[in-house]
Amino acid sequence: MKLWLLDADVIIDLLSLGLFDTLVDRHETFAGQSVIDEVKSYWNDRTKVLINFRRQYIESGRVKELNATASEIDKLVISKMPPLWVSTIHIGEIESLAILVKEEDIVFCSCDAAAIRALPFLDVAERGISLENLIASSGLKKVTLDVKHTEAYFQNNLKIGKERWIENFGT
Repeated sequence: MKLWLLDADVIIDLLSLGLFDTLVDRHETFAGQSVIDEVKSYWNDRTKVLINFRRQYIESGRVKELNATASEIDKLVISKMPPLWVSTIHIGEIESLAILVKEEDIVFCSCDAAAIRALPFLDVAERGISLENLIASSGLKKVTLDVKHTEAYFQNNLKIGKERWIENFGT
């Protein structure tokens, strides 16, 4: 059983693909408090489906809620990154990155370029995963994915993050 920390876009996309319930049945799955508050709906074919994610998944115990305090976010994420970069990352991803740094056994899945690029700055690049690899390693059915979900997209953004880290902090 793997321990997954998921970003809001990943949760919404997995719900839309019909894979989220299977994932949480097979693996211990976590979401940050800010991410939980972001997940309000998803698309099923061409129909928008409203969801009370907290009630359906958190209160039922299917997904576990984690959080990071403002001081943890500042110490673990904001202080380690160039200010311009921090401003490009949404609050849910910033909280998730702080959780990732403090919870050493979990793996973070995001399809947000800025969040992926932040991983090297926090020395947690090896604990990030693309949605494509999460689906494959979880034994979920193969589906057609958007470019932002692919391993190539993830690795390209991770490479950019590593290059930016070197530019900002040396070797």
